[in-house]
Amino acid sequence: MTKNNSKKSAQAGNISSNKTTVSTSSNLARIQKIVSAHGKLSLDDQITYMKHKGITFNHITEDAAKDYLSQNTYYYKVTAFRKNIAKVNGKYTSLDFGLLSDLATIDMYLRYALIKINLDIEHTLKALLVSVITKSNAEDGYTIVKEYDTYCKNKLLEEKPKFKEKNYIPVDKKIMSRNKEIDGYHYDLYTKRKNNPPIWVLIELMSFGELIRFVEFYYDSNKYNKKLFTPAFILLKYTKNLRDSAAHSRPLLLDVVLPKQITPTQNATQYAEKAGVEKLERRNLVSNKKIHDFICMLILHDEYIKSDAMKYDRKIELTNIIERCTKRSHYYKDQADLIRVYRVLSKILANYHQKC
Repeated sequence: MTKNNSKKSAQAGNISSNKTTVSTSSNLARIQKIVSAHGKLSLDDQITYMKHKGITFNHITEDAAKDYLSQNTYYYKVTAFRKNIAKVNGKYTSLDFGLLSDLATIDMYLRYALIKINLDIEHTLKALLVSVITKSNAEDGYTIVKEYDTYCKNKLLEEKPKFKEKNYIPVDKKIMSRNKEIDGYHYDLYTKRKNNPPIWVLIELMSFGELIRFVEFYYDSNKYNKKLFTPAFILLKYTKNLRDSAAHSRPLLLDVVLPKQITPTQNATQYAEKAGVEKLERRNLVSNKKIHDFICMLILHDEYIKSDAMKYDRKIELTNIIERCTKRSHYYKDQADLIRVYRVLSKILANYHQKC
């Protein structure tokens, strides 16, 4: 090849390379514009954007990632867990898609387990409330409904001073009206008890949020055997967000490494201390909202569930999840924060139902 031909060939190569660079840059600019507008990204765009943010595809190929995103989950669900990973100059330096997909799987198992734990707590508290109300000579099952309604109205007016009292719906009407449709599961209960329902009917139909408010009412009103509900009065409200996220399939294990989000309850701090969690870790991680709320849920389950067999089943499920966390431990070798969370949760779980 002559010198002129060599120069032409080199120039052609440079032009082609420049065109590719311009095309890639233009494509990225288009994707970033879509992201800024919270628009819809194609699977290819999702991969490109993740690579731009520093996410690698060493443990899972790009094609396998596309299959995973289209068949098993979706972009937000799996990338939400990136919030546990630190950035350097706006990009991740040690985050692989394999780690994100692994966290998504662990998160799924955790959600399923926590739903069961919360259902156990919810059922047991409802049964206990009905039991103590039935045993109390001061209760007829109907007067307490009026007292509870007054309590709820006063709380609402206290929290929302501008609320017009004429718009207030009594709690019995509110709870019963949700079951008035003929094709509803509790229509028969509605038709028989819609007028002047007793408290045991309302407790059966209460949402979890309404149950929390009723426990607070029962405790604040110094009702019969109120001390039985002291742990629930203090801790039950902290489990609601965790329970709702699990029930609605929202990611739990995001922002789980963030320290000092809240001032933790003394109950949770003491539980972690008993579990052998060091002082610095207690200060940093028991003050993480999700870790704190998880501890509260375990405390309540340990307190109110009387069946050792049920506690054993739940502990085995959670222990299996802890063990599952180590299945792909090589994904996490550079993730000191996540490793620290894993160790703390392992200790806390080991402290639950020690008869196992």
